[in-house]
Amino acid sequence: MHLLVVVEDRISDWMTKGEILDGYFNPGAAFEKVTVLGLVADQPDDGTVARLCAPARHRYIPVGLDRRHLALATVGLRYGLLSLSLRRLASELTNDPPHVMRAYGDGLAAIATSIIADQTGIPFAVSLHTTPDALIQSQYLETRDRVWRRLAKFSGARALRNANAVIAVYSPIVDFLPPDISSKTWVIPNVVGIKGAPKAQDCETSPLRAIWVSRQMPGRDPRPVIAALRDVPEAILTLVGDGPLHESARKTVLEYGLGDRVEVMRAVENDRLCSLMPNFDVMLVNSCFREMPKSVMEASLSGVPVIINRSPAEDTKEYSGIPVVYVDGDARSYASALRALVTDTSRRQTLAQQTRESAWQLWDPAVAGSAAGDLLLNLANGGQ
Repeated sequence: MHLLVVVEDRISDWMTKGEILDGYFNPGAAFEKVTVLGLVADQPDDGTVARLCAPARHRYIPVGLDRRHLALATVGLRYGLLSLSLRRLASELTNDPPHVMRAYGDGLAAIATSIIADQTGIPFAVSLHTTPDALIQSQYLETRDRVWRRLAKFSGARALRNANAVIAVYSPIVDFLPPDISSKTWVIPNVVGIKGAPKAQDCETSPLRAIWVSRQMPGRDPRPVIAALRDVPEAILTLVGDGPLHESARKTVLEYGLGDRVEVMRAVENDRLCSLMPNFDVMLVNSCFREMPKSVMEASLSGVPVIINRSPAEDTKEYSGIPVVYVDGDARSYASALRALVTDTSRRQTLAQQTRESAWQLWDPAVAGSAAGDLLLNLANGGQ
């Protein structure tokens, strides 16, 4: 079987951030061949594409679209004009057509895949990785992203209606979809790079080892987490991620004299991060988005308890499945939660065990990969 993957992201950016997961484009190793159609200008390393498609044979087709030029040429990404501008994409597949296609995201990738399907009749699925909550997006996304999403909104909605199936990687996404789309949507969690359930860790060790893994940006601000360490001298923090608030985070570390207790890392290769995760005692999260990030899944599967700001996580179904420690989101509340784990090692050990066991019931990577692979194979074989 042959799968076509359509992406709008630059895979080279994933490489820079260390976000390469073996077999990510080939869930459950369901396909013998995977072709990747990269829509925007990019030149990813062939070995990286091979890893993403493993163990399948792979091919990368660079399209090199300029999003600004495309928006102007199609008078704001109108579907009919996009069909004319992108009709050449189907010709790239003439000699070796795929049996099924998967678009990543509800933007240009979904639109392009839908246009290919219009011409070829090949079935396709769209996987959604962002909750389309307009209020949250208006508050925290950069202006350029908001404008692009607004332009792509109507053509993207048409693409979702044309799709044979939709995959939502976490449940809040479904709440924001219209009924005709949500009725064909499957909630299948992201596949992450944790290979197996780790052994229980010794919770008697000191200091308390905390980790943060996220892009540092409005809506994902690490500064309250950093500030919390002022009042918990028994804790150290590894801060992983980059973004618009990265330099501000570094300044906060220096301002509070925490340079010897906070390790700042812009990126860690995903395999290494997953292998290191069981060495930590707690993951700290401060997020205003309705999501279950892969980093939280990786921590939970590794038996690392999660401390997170109450809203909107408390209303997100995925968090109800693990024994999350909720806080108010300010430095004082994070410090209080950390002190509780420092002083009560028995509770810490119980949380770690319950987190690990619950996470493997919910997000076993092998089960998630098989679910996505089976859905795509079903579409390839004419199923609905």
